[in-house]
Amino acid sequence: MDRTLKAIEYLLAVHVLGLLMMTLCRGVLLFSNLPMEGIEWSRAAKAMLIGVKFDNLIGSYIAALPCLILPVVALLCGNGINRIAAKTASCYFGLLYSVVIFIEVANARYFHFFENHLNFGVTEWFGFVGDTAGMVFGEPVNWIFLLIAVILIALYIVALTKIHNWYIKTIR
Repeated sequence: MDRTLKAIEYLLAVHVLGLLMMTLCRGVLLFSNLPMEGIEWSRAAKAMLIGVKFDNLIGSYIAALPCLILPVVALLCGNGINRIAAKTASCYFGLLYSVVIFIEVANARYFHFFENHLNFGVTEWFGFVGDTAGMVFGEPVNWIFLLIAVILIALYIVALTKIHNWYIKTIR
């Protein structure tokens, strides 16, 4: 039973980490799109809180499969299988949250131009890969956003690795 509780603690820690990273991405969106005349900070805070609800939904979708599998494996299987399941879950979280972080940072730049969030309409650009790549990589300010995405992903992976290592130590 103790291993099951530790699995739930691990999942909760990863979820909170994901929410923190998506909140940082939302901050990038806010600060990169501040209007010249300024904003009403109470409205910005309210928008950030609404964003946390949305981020929680995304995080819940990502965590659904590990939440079903990891506690059951922790309860029924030995430490070796638990370590494999934890490593698989950490890789899964690392991959999916890296994609989410990249998309959210790209959304900040997209919002600057189109005053709308990224949606499936961007898939229409897939037929114009060369032109799209030229637009994205031809503008030096876009490199800054790419760097921000890489830094946030690296921070997420480092923190996820620490959570993973803590979990592995506790299930021995």
